[in-house]
Amino acid sequence: MDEQFLSQEEINLLLKSLGKEGEEKKEVKTDKEAQPFDVSALEHIYAGRLPSLELVFEKWISGLKRGLVSVIVSVPTIIKESVSSVKFSELVSRLPFPSAVGYFNLHPFKGNFMIILDPKLIYMIISNVFGGSTKPYKIEGKEFTKVEMRIIERMLKVMYAELEEAWRTVMNVQLVPIGIETNPAILMFARPKEKYIVLRLTVSLEGGDGYVLLAIPQEGIEPYKEMLKGVLERSPEDYEKLLKVILGVPLHISVKLGCTKITLEELYNLKVGDTITLDKSTREPVEIYVEGAKKFLGVLGHLKNKKAFKIIQDVQE
Repeated sequence: MDEQFLSQEEINLLLKSLGKEGEEKKEVKTDKEAQPFDVSALEHIYAGRLPSLELVFEKWISGLKRGLVSVIVSVPTIIKESVSSVKFSELVSRLPFPSAVGYFNLHPFKGNFMIILDPKLIYMIISNVFGGSTKPYKIEGKEFTKVEMRIIERMLKVMYAELEEAWRTVMNVQLVPIGIETNPAILMFARPKEKYIVLRLTVSLEGGDGYVLLAIPQEGIEPYKEMLKGVLERSPEDYEKLLKVILGVPLHISVKLGCTKITLEELYNLKVGDTITLDKSTREPVEIYVEGAKKFLGVLGHLKNKKAFKIIQDVQE
């Protein structure tokens, strides 16, 4: 029986050891090395950091307003929303199915560039082309039809041409289309952690809007980063050349004669020789739009056997 009890000496040692377990755990925590913080996770590209790249963006937006008229019929409103740096895996994981992802090379840069079209925007444009309303559409997760793919191809063709033209204000480039992918989940041409500079545009039509993304591989433009920054350090002669390029950007001007509404039956019965009456009288001035924004009022006329208009008033829309 005596062997089952602790001696006084053993009891004293046990009492002394009580409470030391927590101290040992605390020492383990203090000895643990600090984990490095991933600064790149918070990295963003701010406007003005790469001035030449910003110039390319602005010229591309201006070109899209003019070029997309051939596809959309009406003049779209295009606004630059943001420019940020995003990992490839995060970028593609945010895209819905289906999405229209046009990927291409832009020599001499390395890597795959992307232009990504919002499916809601695609459906609105297709409805607009065929005379329907541009109300927002629900994304149902089904593949695009052949007709929808043809519209997408036409849009990307315009966007590629305008982007190549915009880059050539800074340097000589050649754009080579590679393909179009509608399922973002199977895009595998970049590493998951590879960074992309993403320009987000909002394209507005009557009744709704959608986004367009331009994704540029950050590693691809890295060797040219100093050149893209260098616009701030150019000589006065270089500034004059740059100003000349900016002032030479073509702008789309349109004249709105008036509006009216007809039924589908009336549209179906229209034939050569029919007259459509608009909502404005012949004495009212016409509205003059520059890049989709109303800027002037004017009167119609002709000059040297060509139609013309005379500006009679400035308009602040």
